[in-house]
Amino acid sequence: MYTQQVGLCKQIVREHYGPIVETVVDVLLREGRMHLGQLANRTELTGHNVRQALAVLIQHGIATHALSKVGPRMLTFYSVCLKSILRLQRAGLYLALVEERMGSEGLAIFRTIMVNGLTTIGNVREALGIAENGNAAKIKFNSVVAKLVRDRYIIAVNTVDTITKVDRIMQEEVVEVEKMTLPPTAKELLAIRRKILEREEEEYQSSTVVGIKRRASVDISADHSSKLHMSADGRANGFNNYDSGDQNGYSHLNNGHQQQQQQVDAVDDKQFFRAYYDRLDVFLRNQQIVNYFSDKYNAGAGALVKSILRATEQHTRTCRVKLSETVSSTQVFQHISAEAPLIDSIDTSKDMFHQKFDANGNPIVDTSSGTELSREKRSEIIFALLEVIHTDSSGIIIKVDDRGTGQYRVSFERAAITLRERCVDALVHEKFGSVHARLLRVLRDKQKLDEKVVAQATMLPIGPCRARLHDLALAGIIDTIEIPRSADRNPSRMFYLWYVNADKQMRSALRFVYQGMSNIIERSTKEVSARALLIAKTKREDVILDPSLLTDGERKELNNLARIKQKLAIANVRLDSMLLVIYDIDPQSAELQLLQ
Repeated sequence: MYTQQVGLCKQIVREHYGPIVETVVDVLLREGRMHLGQLANRTELTGHNVRQALAVLIQHGIATHALSKVGPRMLTFYSVCLKSILRLQRAGLYLALVEERMGSEGLAIFRTIMVNGLTTIGNVREALGIAENGNAAKIKFNSVVAKLVRDRYIIAVNTVDTITKVDRIMQEEVVEVEKMTLPPTAKELLAIRRKILEREEEEYQSSTVVGIKRRASVDISADHSSKLHMSADGRANGFNNYDSGDQNGYSHLNNGHQQQQQQVDAVDDKQFFRAYYDRLDVFLRNQQIVNYFSDKYNAGAGALVKSILRATEQHTRTCRVKLSETVSSTQVFQHISAEAPLIDSIDTSKDMFHQKFDANGNPIVDTSSGTELSREKRSEIIFALLEVIHTDSSGIIIKVDDRGTGQYRVSFERAAITLRERCVDALVHEKFGSVHARLLRVLRDKQKLDEKVVAQATMLPIGPCRARLHDLALAGIIDTIEIPRSADRNPSRMFYLWYVNADKQMRSALRFVYQGMSNIIERSTKEVSARALLIAKTKREDVILDPSLLTDGERKELNNLARIKQKLAIANVRLDSMLLVIYDIDPQSAELQLLQ
């Protein structure tokens, strides 16, 4: 845990939940898990306020609890999850993703669950006013909710999910030990722990969707309201905008006045659900991979990688997955968008002797758009792009089988490393300059080098090169390793080689990001507080009814405040994307976060 991280979490909690909740979170972050009495003493708040703050934190999945025996009593201890707090800054990106993939109806449902925390679908229906509408709106609502649950945008929550994971594992271990007649040996204890972890992994990998009842059979007849079972795919304009007279796309359902049966999922109204941010982090990670190939090659390569990732998303639930499922080139061809810009992506002509010429001797250039490509030409371009991206130095796309047209997989572990290196290069370039970034790239490629060799490789004099190496070392970006010449390890008789320490570099980059995000929140708060009187004036009833009461200078100041807040919001999103790349999408760090 970093000092900058604690300060950032306090600012985020204060911005979202207020000062009382911030005080409770501050104590839990700095001093660890506590029971209610300790929290009331350390925070100097009343027991009622502490209980309410803890209820808010548990409701939104930030705090967890666990029973523990202290002397003759059983006390409930509370702790907070840093990752859940930091994800609050990513709410805008999550909402944009849900709207893009699930439409306006899915966005309304997901936003309601995100705002209210743990809640039932019945409460969501009431909050959106669906209960008072007609039967068609209810059917559409149920279909969208079922799709959100099936695709794991939201997941069911049980009572054990609010218990601290480490305590839950320890309790299971105690239960297994009590079943034994003798105290367990070290080997038996290790086997028990391995069995518990295997059971946790099996539950995690289970494909069973909790919260959906058995499928109900629905008649699809000439009744217009029943057509919503087919149309409610999350892409309509709203729950209340259904036009019962619109017959487009449904005439094939009533052929010969025959009633057909369709299976519709029903979600349990009494089951509690929460937003599943791990699933949305997968989509953000995939977008970063697409951006990498688009920037390195072109938009066509990015579209091709996007189609590969779309084909594997169904089996990729969180960023813990290190390797995707196998995807054939035929699947890639089926998933790639028809509007993908493939025409100028790659030159598929073999050589100059295969080039076609017109009557005047000029080469014939295909000027057709990407949507007008023939199927053969489109397949040729896709196969050529697949050959290019799977031979990329990053090793993200792996070709696993040469039979037929080939099969491919995505290495998310290599993607995390490549994206993190790219992000750190950008941070170094912005903070120190292009020369420091060049030094870092040389050390990453060559590893353990003497400063003289580094100076030669980067074409710098030894003096400026040494100064820049020390700048990077003080920032924690690079490190030195000692190689003794003799057994006494005398410092005067040692080689000192420069190299890139990946763990230390990641920690330094995280400190930069946390500090930057904290500075943005402080700057935003300062800009708003400096104009507090003007903002209070805009909220007066007379000013709301008659905006002309504001002077030209006041309007100019309000526009300036809006422009500053917009720039700060963009910078915050950029830093949060760096945080996602540096830490959240790394499969190794994701495995460590399972215990939080």
